[in-house]
This record gives sequence, C-alpha cells and structure tokens, in this order.
Amino acid sequence: MKKIFCLTLTACLFLAACGGNNDEAETAESSDGLSSGEQIIADALTAELLSDPEFPFVDDATCISETSVGEIGLDKLIELGFTETSVDIPTTELPEELQESFTNAVLDCAGTSGLAAYIVEASVDDDGGAPLRMEDAECIANEIDREQWYGFVASSFEEGPDDIFAAEFFSAILEACPQILVNSFMDDLGLDQDQAECLSGSLSETLLDLFASSGGLEDDEVPPELFGELIAAFVDCGVDLSQLE
Repeated sequence: MKKIFCLTLTACLFLAACGGNNDEAETAESSDGLSSGEQIIADALTAELLSDPEFPFVDDATCISETSVGEIGLDKLIELGFTETSVDIPTTELPEELQESFTNAVLDCAGTSGLAAYIVEASVDDDGGAPLRMEDAECIANEIDREQWYGFVASSFEEGPDDIFAAEFFSAILEACPQILVNSFMDDLGLDQDQAECLSGSLSETLLDLFASSGGLEDDEVPPELFGELIAAFVDCGVDLSQLE
C-alpha cells in the first residue's frame, strides 16, 4: 500500500498569484473611466500578465489589470514605480496597498466558473491521483467564502500559502464539500461508492487533520499510533488492502 491516497485538489493550494470567489464574473466588468495614463499602465500590466505562461486567467487579464489600476489611481502607481514601460515588479515586493487591490481584482474578475475550471486544470498536473471532478471544483468555488479566498490569494504574494494556512484551507474545503473525499477515494483508490462513503465516515478527526496537513500520505509518513487505526478503517469498510498496493 505505497500511497494511502492523495487528494488531487491539493494542487489548488499552490496557485502562483490568483484565485476566485463566489461571485459570477459578470459582476466585475472591465473598469470604465480610466484616465489615459491609467489606461496605458493597465494595458501594459495586461500584456505582462499574458506574457506569463503560468498565469491561469488569460480571459480575465484585462479586467484584473483595469480594476486594480483604477482602484489605486495614476498618482499612486507612479509613486510606486509603475510606468507605461515598467510594470514588472515582483509580487513579493509590492506594497500592501497594491497587493490588496490586485487580490480583490482577481477575486472580482475570475468568478466561479473561471476558478472551477482552473482547479480542475491544476489538479491534472498534480503528482498523484485522478483529476478533480468538475462538480467538486464547482463546490469549492461556490462554498468557500470570499474571506477564505482572499487569504488564499493574498498568501501568494508570500510565495504560496504556509503549511498552517494550507491545512486550514484544506480542512475548510472538506467541511464545505465532504463529497470530495468520497470521490477521491473512488477515483484514486478504485473503491466503490459504499466503500468510499464508509471510509470517509470512519476517519477520525485526527486522521483528517493529518491528511489535510499533507494532502496525501505515504505509508511510512503515517504516525505508528494512527497507522493501525487507518488500516482498521479500511478493513471495516470491506477494502481489500492488496488492491491498494
């Protein structure tokens, strides 16, 4: 039983700089009324975003740029060092005010559908397990509240969520969308519906916290005092351990 299981949605915990929220993308149209100077910088920022091969929301790049630029204003942007030819400032060096504006712009522009699609796409690149189901990604996008998404997106300016935040975020996902755990057992381990539902309901809070902190465990990573509990849960749910090899 080389790997107990690996939830593919952990890929979404490593977004480079973007996330989503409960709102539909239609609620955040491209900003109107930008000054000519602001529009030049917004256009340059859009081009910079689109030049990044890892930027996931190409369809929202213009909205994100114009929304954040419009909120900050031309004077502040110039003070921060932005010009029509220089908008490439590392996110870790951005002042807090600009980080907040960009984070809110991402949340307002990406929308539920964009976030759900990205989560599925990101899960395909995960090291283990099957891709996250679209219905599970849509549940995450709709059920995780804006405050939680804000913390997640904002953490990207610190080169990704720290372990504590990632575990809390993962736990919030499992609480909001418990079916994800069942589907992961079915897709990753080949369990049937009854076995997966039984196993999901059998895991103690301690084991769930352990999985949440790691997103998947190898056999030798499970603390000895919990390994027996985990094996018992598999056996009690009628899982043939040999099928997990």
